[in-house]
Amino acid sequence: MSRPSFDELGLATARLWATRSADAKVQVGACILDRHHRVVGVGYNGRAAGEPNERESLEQGHSGFIHAEVNALLAANWNGEGHALYVTHEPCATCARLIVNSRRVGRVVYTSAYSEALRVAAGLPSGAQILRDAGIEVHHVP
Repeated sequence: MSRPSFDELGLATARLWATRSADAKVQVGACILDRHHRVVGVGYNGRAAGEPNERESLEQGHSGFIHAEVNALLAANWNGEGHALYVTHEPCATCARLIVNSRRVGRVVYTSAYSEALRVAAGLPSGAQILRDAGIEVHHVP
């Protein structure tokens, strides 16, 4: 009998939480595991509590949704350091900086690449590159 790896479990949990998103364009989920592989936080892209759970605009970056990574960071019941963040999509530059500033996440694993067209055109680093530059281990698992 084959047991799933902890990376597989983290990504499966992120995918499950993505299904909670009301975003018709892209559903994103995130899961944070501590160094003992226990879930300490989850999140999905959605509006602030009490707001209508609908997208404000189809334009990239203007959905009105709080990103899944932010919701997971806010919900986390931190247990020391060395956490791994599993997310269905590569973190955007802003989320990457928030992950860095959490000072708790040492590893990020994501499945779908994400491109911020204006950042790329301006030659600015991607979210994954910001994480790597900060010394966070990053893995893209398509």
